[in-house]
Amino acid sequence: MLKVFTKNLGFYISLCLLGSLANAQDLETYDAQRIADIFYKLNGDSKNPKSRVNHVKGFCASGTFTPSEDFNQSSLNLPLFREGKILTQVRYSLGGAIKDDRSKQRGMALNFLGKNDNWTMVMLNTEINFAKNPQEFGQFFEMKIPNFMNAQKIKELSQRDSYKNFNTYLERIGISSLEHTPFYSIHTFWFEDYSRNLIPARWKFIPKDGITYLNTQELKSVSKDFLKENFITYTKDKPIEYKMYLEFANKGDILDDTTALWQGEHKNLFMGTLQVSKYEGEECNQDVYFPSELPKGVGVPKDPIFELRTPTYAITFGKRQ
Repeated sequence: MLKVFTKNLGFYISLCLLGSLANAQDLETYDAQRIADIFYKLNGDSKNPKSRVNHVKGFCASGTFTPSEDFNQSSLNLPLFREGKILTQVRYSLGGAIKDDRSKQRGMALNFLGKNDNWTMVMLNTEINFAKNPQEFGQFFEMKIPNFMNAQKIKELSQRDSYKNFNTYLERIGISSLEHTPFYSIHTFWFEDYSRNLIPARWKFIPKDGITYLNTQELKSVSKDFLKENFITYTKDKPIEYKMYLEFANKGDILDDTTALWQGEHKNLFMGTLQVSKYEGEECNQDVYFPSELPKGVGVPKDPIFELRTPTYAITFGKRQ
């Protein structure tokens, strides 16, 4: 797996170094290097400097993705999904440095391994993020570093709309097992059709078993490692299934802000079914998942948070080697 995810590492490190040099004179610029440094101050382990500093806890799995007939009949020019059944590598994780599965925030990274193309997806179980730009992103974590900011500044920053809206969103969701957890792209990507039009859309993976949360009594009975334990038990009998949909933007939807929650009805295209069937240990916890690894027919988002992710991942991955 490591070879798949590291083939463009040199290129990405070059990008982040160039970005750092360009911004070196601006002390308030939150570039890839500064964001990486923040993660190490917050979550770094001096006894194990090669450990992960974000989405620390996770495990690996594998399965297949089967494109739908709805997609096959669509006008989208996505050759990868027209190959038929696609081998898929999966990493489930918790947000940040959380080590207890009895928490709300989840991540799912996928690598679609096609015959002629690959696609890496990095998703969360929330439809929005907590920051619309690199400064908000960096300061969100700086507030959590012990003795880094004074109490008054933390109080002022906490009133930011982006943070408050995300906290309100989190209050609406509960704690779920993986067969009941949805995952979302957060960013708006651009999908090409056969007429070469670029169509903005976000994707989502909705669990076949439905979106439900553990009740208070159930939470008391599960362990801090219940996600892996439950996954292994569940997949002895059948795979966990997710239905993938593209949700197309309406006129007026904000396309360059990861804190913007789209409102109202949207056109959705059922893209296919992901079946995650086999536990694969924890080796992939040392891998890197570059969200900029896109297949032919899918264009990059236009928001500043997406631009920050790949070079930051390159820096932290490099430190793990």
